[in-house]
Amino acid sequence: MEDKLQQQLDMSKATPIKCDNCENSTFKQTLIISKLSALLSPSGQETIIPTAVFACEKCGHVNDEFKNLAQ
Repeated sequence: MEDKLQQQLDMSKATPIKCDNCENSTFKQTLIISKLSALLSPSGQETIIPTAVFACEKCGHVNDEFKNLAQ
């Protein structure tokens, strides 16, 4: 199924994403770590939540559009 999807995508029509800070166009995957209080946690205990996002390889900036995906 993945091969079929790749055949249907025309990457020449895709818009490249650049770093909002330095205009670099390459990114690496990293984590944003959030803490959920015991009052809000389903387990009743304070919880640490790691969320994968993309950071600029050049300056380390995380674009807002990537942060919004993590929320």
